[in-house]
Amino acid sequence: MNLSSSNLMKTAGKQKLKTFAYLITCVAALLLTACSEQPSDTYSEYQARLANALDTPPAEASKLGNIKLNTRSFDTQSTVNVSILQLAQLNSCALSTLIAQHNSQLGKVATPATQLIYHIEFIKAAPACLQTLDKTSNSYQQITAAKHEKQALLASYFAQFLYTNTELKKTWQLTHYELDNNFNGLVETELALQRLANIHKQISTQQYQQINTQAIYQSLEQLNRFNFNQALITAVRKQTHLNNQTTAYLAQIELNQLCDPIKNKRQAQVVSNVFKKYYLAQLQPYQAQLTGALERLMPHYQALWLQSSYLDKALKPMLQPEHPGNLLNGLKRSAKEHVIWWQRFYKTCEISPI
Repeated sequence: MNLSSSNLMKTAGKQKLKTFAYLITCVAALLLTACSEQPSDTYSEYQARLANALDTPPAEASKLGNIKLNTRSFDTQSTVNVSILQLAQLNSCALSTLIAQHNSQLGKVATPATQLIYHIEFIKAAPACLQTLDKTSNSYQQITAAKHEKQALLASYFAQFLYTNTELKKTWQLTHYELDNNFNGLVETELALQRLANIHKQISTQQYQQINTQAIYQSLEQLNRFNFNQALITAVRKQTHLNNQTTAYLAQIELNQLCDPIKNKRQAQVVSNVFKKYYLAQLQPYQAQLTGALERLMPHYQALWLQSSYLDKALKPMLQPEHPGNLLNGLKRSAKEHVIWWQRFYKTCEISPI
């Protein structure tokens, strides 16, 4: 074996060791991620420790269900079509290429986002093409009618996009993914929703020429990459549900017995320690982060879904500002009511929460 062959074998051996070490590191990282405690796990531990300290079994927990959105057909049926003969008369007009692409096989399987973009681009391109045609021609009349129809239906196309495009539709469905304390993706999600809300406003105010349709794809890419909306809504609903559930359980506890001055308050002190270790130290800060994120995104949810031409009845109470079922109000109220019970506990037991 010559020297170069020996060196090659040594290099290959080192490379294998590096690869093996890298794989071990990856596996370890995955195991750590899988085993790391999630916010809902922390809450479950909190509930279990309370039940143990109070020596009172918790009531059977009710499960949080998915939001059931009503399936419906949107009013997007077009009755005005541009014929092949009229299409040929458009010459080099941008509308000619746009319609040809839409009529292709690709156009027939277009996503709700692609369909929305097509109708916006049609409306934007139509005026320039109409200037090249005789106003008395059938082509002029047909394209004008198609433009007006698309303008009238554009709000419905946008509503269909909101409720049927995957990246937006899944916002309201529960997911197993839980937000950690870093809240990665919040800024990107906020910018994506801002872009979509701006397009929605431009449609409502008929500022069609100002619409940047590429921003639709950019926004969907951002929403899909982080999946922050779905994770946030899920976390808010879970934490609200758990707060209400735990507060209802605590409401059954007789504080006068727990805080009996004749006793040495040992049990009350243990219960207090559970509250401080789990809720005050971990859950309350996490819920404060959820509140902050939802306060930033709620205006965009409202601008998109609440102000849409179609508002699903299941979403309406969750988004209406003053409604008791409003997601943000519900989280704040559940946290406040939970803390109020503990304030009553400390006052009755005459022990310090610090």
